Amino acid sequence: MVTCAFALALAVGCDRGPDPRLAVSSKPVAASSDPAVAPAPTASASASIVATARPANLAPEFEPAPPLDAPRAFDMHCDTPYQIFEKGRSPTLPKGHITEATLREGHVGGVFLAIYISDKLHADKKGVGHPTIADADAIFEAVDKIVDAHPDVLAWAPNGNVPAEKVAAFVTIEGAGAFAEDITQIDRFIKRGVRFVGPVHMKSDKLASSATDPDQSYGLTDLGKKFCDRVYTAGALIDVSHMSDSGFMEVVEIAKRYGAPIVATHSNARALAKVPRNLTDDQLRLIGESGGVVGINFYDKYVKVGAKATLDDVVAQALYMIKLAGIDHVGIGSDFDGSDPTDGLPNASAFPRFAQALLDAGLSPEDVQKVFSENVKRVLRWRPASN
Repeated sequence: MVTCAFALALAVGCDRGPDPRLAVSSKPVAASSDPAVAPAPTASASASIVATARPANLAPEFEPAPPLDAPRAFDMHCDTPYQIFEKGRSPTLPKGHITEATLREGHVGGVFLAIYISDKLHADKKGVGHPTIADADAIFEAVDKIVDAHPDVLAWAPNGNVPAEKVAAFVTIEGAGAFAEDITQIDRFIKRGVRFVGPVHMKSDKLASSATDPDQSYGLTDLGKKFCDRVYTAGALIDVSHMSDSGFMEVVEIAKRYGAPIVATHSNARALAKVPRNLTDDQLRLIGESGGVVGINFYDKYVKVGAKATLDDVVAQALYMIKLAGIDHVGIGSDFDGSDPTDGLPNASAFPRFAQALLDAGLSPEDVQKVFSENVKRVLRWRPASN
């Protein structure tokens, strides 16, 4: 039988009983710290992308979910720390898209909490922001507070095995322009468990140009290229979400030197929603060819332009990206707590509804598992050859 929480969420979200194709054992997926149990990569991933060893300070290799188990989303981008650091929300998460209740109801398996370093911090008289590495440290403290406030639900992935009944907590960085003051400082953030690093956000910075900034006269700066080298060498991955098209292509060339997969934690297909933040067809193909993953973004304005987006529109985005990148290279990056989600996907409790919608659209249970968690787990296993 499907777990009670998952069956209830699926029934409520879809106005029908749980799909019989998802009937499985009552236990959630357990985690393992033994790299020997990690599955082989998909055929599209090169041998260089498979981890041969795991540094003790980084997250464990998660066992593959049984093909017919209730999907547990590994959500690659949640802005909940921003709500604590900048908006004053309590780390107990009494409200919002990510709360203890929505994590439980959504049968979530992993949540990537973003250290979003706003380019508006410490704005001068001209309105130009001057964020610092100290801000990144302060936001990391907000992440710590979130996890510490929910010991019954969240468990730090970098600390070893995550109990099967808990949600694995990961850390990412969004808008790393502040690190231009000293790129060596990124090493200690990665050592603490940061897995994905986005060099830029809405405004171009000293590392890279942004997809949404008028100034795209460059892709990566020379310092930005050195920064990407440092991130890969330290064992984390560059996140190309928010990056300009020229910056994207320069990251591709750097990633090739490390055999690294390209990751876009929260982006959609530009062909279906023509905004610069989304990815072109060629970019989606390149992500697939690299063995990487792109996370489906639930933000209404990045799902559909000119009208309110629906769950069906998110499914359309998923199917299109699967068509271009491949079924092994699409995941989830909701952008919860950082944007207005699409109708039908109001918060993390709606993940079972999304799973059912993907099944209804023709994906197999095995393919739904890939989108929900297995593709993300694969890129988490990557380490540079020297490690």
